[in-house]
Amino acid sequence: MRLISARQAWHDCMYQGGSTMLENLVDRSVWGQVQFSEIDNSLHCIAHQALSGRFQHAIASLPVELQCFGHNLYAPEISTRQSNQWFEIAHAMAWESWPKRDELAEEKRRQAQWVAAGVLYRYRFMVQGGMGNPDPLEQPRLFRAWLQDRHGVILDRRNWSREWGWIVQELFRVCDRLDRKALMPLALVLTEERGLATAA
Repeated sequence: MRLISARQAWHDCMYQGGSTMLENLVDRSVWGQVQFSEIDNSLHCIAHQALSGRFQHAIASLPVELQCFGHNLYAPEISTRQSNQWFEIAHAMAWESWPKRDELAEEKRRQAQWVAAGVLYRYRFMVQGGMGNPDPLEQPRLFRAWLQDRHGVILDRRNWSREWGWIVQELFRVCDRLDRKALMPLALVLTEERGLATAA
């Protein structure tokens, strides 16, 4: 497991790539293989699982909604059904965490909920893989086209920054705040582990 960032740790601690230790042992016994080298290849897997357990425990300490928000952003292996559930919870959480939603007119509030879904999609793309990916829908015309194609929502292009640009920026800030909250316990474990690694 690489100790690069809390985002990377969330992804890696949930990733169980390759075969498990038990599958390895079964394969060895079926083929009658004996390992004669002094280095056991399964030690890397054991170290990964032990370290993963610390990060998984940190994730489990979060409220369920924040866990879903984090899983929506960083989970490596997900089913469509599970992904949709996480997205719905993350979307509801982002929407409910935005205090200015009640200031909007009814029609604009309905459209802004879909804008929140789009912002969450964009934010996820930008932070996946550690972070630093470019925003795929940064240009307003691309974002409007995506909303229309994906959700059937048509936003007026006139006065974009006055009508919708500020809402998009506010919702990005909400996603960032929730992301920081979700990553905080992992960052603490990461700091501890880095301290142990440098001390050793």
